[in-house]
Amino acid sequence: MGKHSRRKPSYLPKVAAGAAPLALLLAGPATSLAAQADQAIPLGSLPLPLDHQREGSLDRGIGATSEGDTTVLRGFLTSTERNVYSKDLGGAKVVADVRRSASESVETRDGVTVRPDKVGALAASKTAQTLTQGQRDTMKLDPHGSVVAGNETKVERSAARLTEAALDPRTGTPSFVTEDGRALGASEGTYHAVRPMPGFGVITETEQHAGGEVDRALRLDGGFSGDLGGTLEAGRSSGHAVDLGDLAAVGTTSAQHGGGRFKGVLPLDAGTGTDFGQEHAFGGNAGPVSGLVTTDQDAGLAQHGAVLTGSGANTISGDLGVDEVAHVHGATTSSIRGVLPTVDPAQAGHVTQSGTLDVTVLGKPTHTGVTTGALPLELRQS
Repeated sequence: MGKHSRRKPSYLPKVAAGAAPLALLLAGPATSLAAQADQAIPLGSLPLPLDHQREGSLDRGIGATSEGDTTVLRGFLTSTERNVYSKDLGGAKVVADVRRSASESVETRDGVTVRPDKVGALAASKTAQTLTQGQRDTMKLDPHGSVVAGNETKVERSAARLTEAALDPRTGTPSFVTEDGRALGASEGTYHAVRPMPGFGVITETEQHAGGEVDRALRLDGGFSGDLGGTLEAGRSSGHAVDLGDLAAVGTTSAQHGGGRFKGVLPLDAGTGTDFGQEHAFGGNAGPVSGLVTTDQDAGLAQHGAVLTGSGANTISGDLGVDEVAHVHGATTSSIRGVLPTVDPAQAGHVTQSGTLDVTVLGKPTHTGVTTGALPLELRQS
């Protein structure tokens, strides 16, 4: 599991997009909807007929190839389903779009190796499964505005396994390797938009995710070694925007993530670590003027044996522009890193402060940058 990746929305102001995982919904097949028989939902003693359209797909495949002395078998299965329920209520129209998908992939490798330096057999497999469900509800008040609410939930799981036994005919030394890994992740996102009239509206989106991974390995090759490792990561992000059409727009985004890891190596060696980070952005535009302010903080701590390593950084940047006339960008970063225990003061703690300023007026840029450090003290042009 890596750091939360950021996706940029099309409807947030360009200067504010960045931290929210926007545009989560409506990623379905491009085939046309097939009309189905109308359904009815009882409403007291009167039925409420709904227009119902449904589509679905089922894709599968399997194939085998040879890679050297290894036979590779790959297969996949993907199923999608979409149901759209709609109803016209005078000047209003209500639409519910429900989507579900499930996919699985499998890859196996089997082979026998016969060489002057190695005789052995290999068996390996990789599997992955993904389940996704999302719904988007829309109410349109023609010719005025609309209200939209959506959500999506995703669960992912993967596994990998490898086993290899071999013998070196030259020395008669046997070897045995077995590796196994498991990963699980889940995420949930929501989307809301209120547009009282075309071009104007308020948009909000949030996302939360969590995941973990465990790996182990065992090796016998004239000796014995093995390791066990694991990671755990979680995060959240959100975005909010106010769109005033051609007049102005303003938006803010934020994201936080944290994680921990463990790594142990036999016969006796272990290390642990943890990290945390967050990002915030606020920006907007009004006519020819646009601006953006962002902050980014990261911190990490790791232990390997008796050695403790830490690091952290804080970055603040800002942009201000007036169409093609002028643009100003400034940034400052403070960072610290250190290793304990140590007798070297430069390793025990090192602080760095850097800053840049870029100004462009009528297409002519200028740049200023400086970096300072302490323990030991240093000053250099950047």
